[in-house]
Amino acid sequence: MEGKSKLSERVDNALDMISTAMLAVFAFVCIFTFVLRNITVVGESMEQTLSDGDKLVALRFMYTPKRGDIVVVNSENMKEVIIKRIIGVSGDRIEIDYKENAVYVNGEKLSEPYVREPMTERDSFAPTFRDEKTGRYIYTVPFDKYFILGDNRNHSTDGRIFGFVTRDEILGRVVFRYSSPSGNPRGSIE
Repeated sequence: MEGKSKLSERVDNALDMISTAMLAVFAFVCIFTFVLRNITVVGESMEQTLSDGDKLVALRFMYTPKRGDIVVVNSENMKEVIIKRIIGVSGDRIEIDYKENAVYVNGEKLSEPYVREPMTERDSFAPTFRDEKTGRYIYTVPFDKYFILGDNRNHSTDGRIFGFVTRDEILGRVVFRYSSPSGNPRGSIE
């Protein structure tokens, strides 16, 4: 009888371990499905803030997009997942002045220490947004839409080319870098 109870105890312990492991896997899957998203940076459009190959975590759960956030976007226009910075939210008036190398939001010039180099105007920018009198590109962000730009402005396909993104396209806000082949520090992203 004693042998049977030891066997029964081992089976119970094994079943406990299996159920604990299954619960852990379930919790992990739920967290990375509904709360967090793992993403790898592809390309140079966010340099110097983020580099090609950086591995990031984005927060998805109960996230409300705000101006200045670095976000993961499932771009309908580009048919791919991209990472950019939110420059304007619903109702904002964005003005981009290439002569002054400045971006204005609602008349206020942004301080952008993260921008890599002076911006250059490209033919691919939507001409309908160009004000012929001032030479500035002017974007008024519609309701429930966002205007996004890459930090490396001269090497970024962003809102200047494809316009605005919807809330549904924004998958989450980048919150943490956990690996970087270029040596960027690990930690939170601001």
